[in-house]
Amino acid sequence: MSGQRNRVGGARRPARGRRRDQGSNGSMAAFLVGVAIIAGLIGYALQKITADDSGTPGAVATNSAPPPGAATPSQLTGLSAEDVAIRLAGAGMPLRTRVVYTATDDPNQLLGKPGGYTSKIAFSDERTGVNVATVTSRDPIEQGGSIEVFPDEAAASSRVEELSAVSSSSQLLQEFDYRQGTVVLRVSKYLTKEDAKAYGDALATLATSAPSDTAPTAATVPEG
Repeated sequence: MSGQRNRVGGARRPARGRRRDQGSNGSMAAFLVGVAIIAGLIGYALQKITADDSGTPGAVATNSAPPPGAATPSQLTGLSAEDVAIRLAGAGMPLRTRVVYTATDDPNQLLGKPGGYTSKIAFSDERTGVNVATVTSRDPIEQGGSIEVFPDEAAASSRVEELSAVSSSSQLLQEFDYRQGTVVLRVSKYLTKEDAKAYGDALATLATSAPSDTAPTAATVPEG
């Protein structure tokens, strides 16, 4: 009987061993599944990181199909300051070009200079209440405003920063300044904020909208 129990007991030990092997195999399978899931998540995360704004991995913009949200060329590119004034007048702004400056009479001596503008005009707006005949300042922004066009956006942006610093230094020198691309629009402090903002809004619209074929021309009057 003792030998029989030993044989029976001996026969049962391999069975317990098989159950342990089956348990180990199950644990290993679960581990491998977990590794596969983690690897998949890492791959997905890397895919999202390398995807562009459209969600397409590795998408490259071409000239014929710019990506969504890409900046469109400004409709003001290539225009002179006088051209911009004409378009603002065509958009309904009550301005009247007073002076088209040259390098000789430019009040800031920036016309045609490195980092300076390529064209500049001064305009009047009757809503300021300023009598243009009494304006004596070299750069008569108070009568309405001025438009300056630069060769690149960096120069235009630098000009706005300069004007902002000057404007904040004294109430006598305050003005409203707006920029679209290479165009800087300076507006008189004697206009209300709403009227000044209308100039800025009109300039922004002109920068993104095709010009009208029937846009009127702005009147230009001699200086003084």
